[in-house]
Amino acid sequence: MKSRTLRMAILMAAVLFLGACGSSSMRTDADRLRSDPRVVRLEGLLGRSDTLLHSSLHSRYSLTAEGVTIGDSTVEAMSCSGARCVAEDGTVTTVQDLIDPSADIGMAEVVLGMRGGFDTVTARASFEITESVPGVTLTSGPTAHSYGFWGEHGYATVAIGSGPLSGRIEGVPFTGDFAVATAYAVGDAAGTNPTGMGSATWQGIAEAASTGTFERLQGTATVTIADLSRSRVGVAIDVPGHDIGAPGWADMSLTDGRFTAGTAGSDYLAGNFHGPDHEEAWGVFDTRDYVGAFGAKRQP
Repeated sequence: MKSRTLRMAILMAAVLFLGACGSSSMRTDADRLRSDPRVVRLEGLLGRSDTLLHSSLHSRYSLTAEGVTIGDSTVEAMSCSGARCVAEDGTVTTVQDLIDPSADIGMAEVVLGMRGGFDTVTARASFEITESVPGVTLTSGPTAHSYGFWGEHGYATVAIGSGPLSGRIEGVPFTGDFAVATAYAVGDAAGTNPTGMGSATWQGIAEAASTGTFERLQGTATVTIADLSRSRVGVAIDVPGHDIGAPGWADMSLTDGRFTAGTAGSDYLAGNFHGPDHEEAWGVFDTRDYVGAFGAKRQP
């Protein structure tokens, strides 16, 4: 069961707590959020962002009708270029879509913080969905959690959504539930490769979600260029108790500040160096078992 409405609603809910700062449900805290220096800096960053990286959308559903239960797991890959990503069903997502979500989202909780030298935001959103296509009616009231973080030149989020399903298929009533997870990174990409002599290292954090349990996972990220004259980059994601990575991530070619390896839903990783002096590296990863995003800062 694929639903463009569900997919887009979870994505939008995952995005920016900024999009809800002016809503009635957030009116009490809107002024506080808008005036927070961390949020002001993030707004400026998003306003100048020219690059969007988007992982696949991993989803699972289970339906019961007339005593029979069916379920499935799906992976919907994204194809990204510049500030625009296209899903397999043709749905287009741009940086501007993320900054100004059109879904009717009720933000219940927004918490700002810090981890590993990055500003962070944890947001919880809920909304109602009703969808009808020939032979099928669907209603759901999902809740989405997003776990975002940002530096000077990039912002990334992992989003996890879940909720109940009910409706009718060819007149037969059903009930069930679903879960979905995705990740993305935006920012002002450098568009050039780091150069110089010797090696360079970027260290930072990662947010991830298990595509089996749809639970949040936290870890670290290390980006290395062993020889700045060779234009090869490696990325290591370390989440305690979880094996996240692929051999191809250790030695990727670097072109115009961008690096990528693997296949969506299997062993995929894509990233960019950000900032005028390549101060940061941002990206997403997408394996059979995990989906996530990372950000890292160049070390002296």
